[in-house]
Amino acid sequence: MEKVLALLLIALAVVYAVPGPRGIIINLENGELCANSAQCKSKCCRHDTLLSLARCAPKASENSECSAKTLYGIYKKCPCERGLTCEGDKTIVGAITNTNFGICNDAGRSRE
Repeated sequence: MEKVLALLLIALAVVYAVPGPRGIIINLENGELCANSAQCKSKCCRHDTLLSLARCAPKASENSECSAKTLYGIYKKCPCERGLTCEGDKTIVGAITNTNFGICNDAGRSRE
């Protein structure tokens, strides 16, 4: 009986020790500190100024400012949500200097 009770306690300890779906280094929620966009659930790690800490943020919605791409993994403005395109500077110089801002537009609606 004591062995069964000990095994049950060990099993419960193992179950509670398993980490949840939220990670420490990846799968970060919006507002959490990050070093690269790959760490965030939203795939957008951004900072307001060069001296501010980067945090995970939601992707840009329609008619919001956006960045087309980043070379460093940290954005000044987040890329657009799925189904939207960032209409703006897509040059390599803009990506290097992190000034490649545009506006998110619905790709289907802009063609009409």
